[in-house]
Amino acid sequence: MQTAECKPKMKESRLTRPQKRLVKTIVLQIVLVSLSFVFLFPFLWMLVTALKTPQELLHGIEKFFPDSPQWGNFVTAVTTVPFLMYLKNSLILVFFAVTGTLFSATLTAYAFAKLRWPGRDIFFVVMLATMMIPPQAILIPSYILYAHIGWLGTRLPLIVPYFFGGGAAFFIFLLRQFFKGIPNELMESAIVDGAGHLKIFIYLMLPLTKPALITVALITFMFVWNDYFGPLIFLSNPDHWTLALGLRAFETQFTGRYELMMAAAILVMSPTIVLFFVAQKHFIEGITFTGIKG
Repeated sequence: MQTAECKPKMKESRLTRPQKRLVKTIVLQIVLVSLSFVFLFPFLWMLVTALKTPQELLHGIEKFFPDSPQWGNFVTAVTTVPFLMYLKNSLILVFFAVTGTLFSATLTAYAFAKLRWPGRDIFFVVMLATMMIPPQAILIPSYILYAHIGWLGTRLPLIVPYFFGGGAAFFIFLLRQFFKGIPNELMESAIVDGAGHLKIFIYLMLPLTKPALITVALITFMFVWNDYFGPLIFLSNPDHWTLALGLRAFETQFTGRYELMMAAAILVMSPTIVLFFVAQKHFIEGITFTGIKG
């Protein structure tokens, strides 16, 4: 009798499927929140450091939060160096780099995905193989080339290659996957209606690949915005320096003033963070659909 009475009680104590899903969801959310805090902690440390006084920094981790946030550190970081000039130079390079990458990568990807021409697959494999060549391997030949044509000291070496697919092999592959996922019947219908390849490309293909285009633009923006090596090699005029070079000069000028360096670093990285959160939905779609379509 005792055994028979225990069985119903054991059945009642079991969780139903919705309850199990709820428990799994709660556990998963706790894990994700914990991991997100781990990744956000360096940025929090930067922000807290930027709001401290030099005296509070001497206490180290014993005094994590400042008594009175020093928002004036951000003003000092902007006014002691030509921050707005560096910002303008970075925006110029980013604008032309994003424009050039979208122009060259989309046209090349469309040709690889939807046009039939001799040697197409061979050229595509060769294009993918260029992804294995480190940029440092072509630095000296590129420098000699730009020196011969008189481009050193100008922004042209940092702008023109993007209009000819420079460093865009991954983007060409990504966009090709999107274009191949678009049914050929849509193209055939457009051709029957009298549309040429240029009209099909502009009015049919590009609107359907919006997530991929936003992904390409976002990755290009982040790379050019944070690029230090390229401007360091090719820009000799301080009036053409970008924020990456300006941040290095700021660090040299204010050695030991960690609160000012952290304030300047936060100002430089803020646009990329804001842009990513604004476009993260399209960015995730662009990366996800690349592995599905094809």
